[in-house]
Amino acid sequence: MSSVIAHIEKRGRREAEKQFLAEKKSWSQEKKDLTQESGEMLFTLVILAQKTMIELGCSAQNACTQLGYSASICQKVLPFLN
Repeated sequence: MSSVIAHIEKRGRREAEKQFLAEKKSWSQEKKDLTQESGEMLFTLVILAQKTMIELGCSAQNACTQLGYSASICQKVLPFLN
């Protein structure tokens, strides 16, 4: 009887481990996708700020202000504009 219980526990552990590894792989892919999307969004924000700088003849900081960027977005965008 104890060997049957041990076998069931072992099988349960294997299934749990498989499930964990599958979820870990999924999380890794989601993180990769989010990182790529974040980079693409930052690129778009930089392009918009550059366009605003050209159209208005203003500084990078003023372009960010005109576009309504938050302080945290400005911190990410400004290094690409200066």
